[in-house]
Amino acid sequence: MREELMDPVKGLYDENEDKFTLAIDLTVQNEREKHIYESNGTIEMEIENLSEFAREAFGSGRFSESVLYIKGFPWKIMALLNSKNESTDQKWLGFYLWSAAAEKGRREAKPLTSSRTDIEAENWNFKCSATLRIVSQKSDRADFSRDFSGQIFNETSNSSGFSNFITFTELMNPSKGFYDKDADKVKLAIDFIVKEADN
Repeated sequence: MREELMDPVKGLYDENEDKFTLAIDLTVQNEREKHIYESNGTIEMEIENLSEFAREAFGSGRFSESVLYIKGFPWKIMALLNSKNESTDQKWLGFYLWSAAAEKGRREAKPLTSSRTDIEAENWNFKCSATLRIVSQKSDRADFSRDFSGQIFNETSNSSGFSNFITFTELMNPSKGFYDKDADKVKLAIDFIVKEADN
């Protein structure tokens, strides 16, 4: 290894100065850190085996496997199987933006701290606006979306969305274009903006 570094043909070693210079490319880390502290982003989630999920008990849920860091805090999608009221068997998709910062004991959910943010991990308070979308599987059909704005997220209020976003009957209707029947899946997405809220 030493001979390789000092080989004049490779041009790494300066024989006159008796030294060589190392350079490390930190572009990937810098780009990642830049993204982590941005104030907006889009997170996506595919619910696979949707027909199986639709048959589960009310209150069953799914979380996105991926975590998106915005303002140094982790965010996920949460999907729940809900009913509009107890007197009906009609199943609804509950669709939420969820801050995983309040999730205790999970390594990937801990807030990041940096000199680039003045938010303390123990006392966080954000105001959030979002567009929640069911992504159309057909190019000639629009996404189904609903919005919220000005919702406060903190340790005691860590999710916001719609308990009755869309019925499973409508979601799985082939003519609507949301459900990929062959793959038995649907794609959810949330575009959101996070701002520090006044305490």
